This record gives sequence, structure tokens and C-alpha cells, in this order.
Amino acid sequence: MTKEKSPLKNVYKKQLAIDLIKLGNNLSHTMRNRDKPQYQVFVFHHDEKLIRDLLYITERDRMNKRYNNKEK
Repeated sequence: MTKEKSPLKNVYKKQLAIDLIKLGNNLSHTMRNRDKPQYQVFVFHHDEKLIRDLLYITERDRMNKRYNNKEK
């Protein structure tokens, strides 16, 4: 019986990668961005938790942006 490898998901934004790691997602590895070698690409295991956390972070940031714009 062979163990299936989970698909991988590339994340290009460093702060997003940090947030995903803080939420307990598994970082597989990092690599240089092919188009812009001065940047890193963060590679995560693509699973249900990663998707849920990406949605959570996106909604959180959207709400923070909306709240911050109302203060001005």
C-alpha cells in the first residue's frame, strides 16, 4: 500500500504564510520565486484545514480593512 502525497499550495505573501503557520498549518518547504528571485515562496500541504484558515484570514483582513476605513 502506497501513501498518497498531499497536494501542495504555494503562498507568495510572507505575512499570510506567517499567519497560516501560527494557526498550525504544515509548511512543507520554501523556495525562490522564479520570476522575482529576491522573494521566497512558501509551500504548504493543501488540506481542509489550510482552506478553512485561508478563508478565515481573508475574512478577518477584509473586516479589519472595513473597520479601519470607517475610522478615518
